[in-house]
Amino acid sequence: MGLILLVVSLYVVFSVKKYILFCFIPSALLWVFSGGLAKLRSVFLRILLVPFVLAIAALSGSYAVVKIGEGDKKYAIDKLAETAKVTAYDIRYQTGREAGSGYELGELDGTFLGLLSLLPQAINVSLFRPYLWEVHNPLMLLSALESLVLLLLTFHVIFWKWKNVIKSILKPDILFCLVFSISFAFAVGVSTYNFGTLTRYKIPLLPFYLLALLLIENYEKSDKKFNEFDTTE
Repeated sequence: MGLILLVVSLYVVFSVKKYILFCFIPSALLWVFSGGLAKLRSVFLRILLVPFVLAIAALSGSYAVVKIGEGDKKYAIDKLAETAKVTAYDIRYQTGREAGSGYELGELDGTFLGLLSLLPQAINVSLFRPYLWEVHNPLMLLSALESLVLLLLTFHVIFWKWKNVIKSILKPDILFCLVFSISFAFAVGVSTYNFGTLTRYKIPLLPFYLLALLLIENYEKSDKKFNEFDTTE
């Protein structure tokens, strides 16, 4: 039953918002492979297999991305960078020009290297902008407050729970949530160039990013409970 629901859900997403799968499928494959790796009792064997697992996940994810975009002029793998450029500039300078809530990260040249050069700025704008001083209307204020809360939570986890970050970062569930949310943040941030549109586009990543923060925040408690349960067994 679970497999049927998964297939139906993937088909619906593919039909409606295909670009979400570009980030979800590689993240899900990484979750599956890292989950299998985590079940190994031998630490030495885990470390030995990490490069192979990462390579398999990367190859599988790349193949999935190619197949998802196959036959689609917008989402074919060799057209993604150009599609991001056209979409961003259209929203910024045409359809969203009068909104007064545009932003720029840098010049888009239609190449993957050009996109990757904007990776930090794109992730930042999706997760933590608009800043309060960039607000131009009431709706932007709500978005800015949301981004501020997300920024404060992130700082709290990184600086006050840094031990948890180190211990838990490679746990399959946390790894999946972070890889999906951050890769999706990059994708929508670099292809939108308008805060109003970005607020809608980034909705799928927010639950996963918040879940990752919560899992890291409570990692010591959950790990302790798991160990106690394992001992009683």
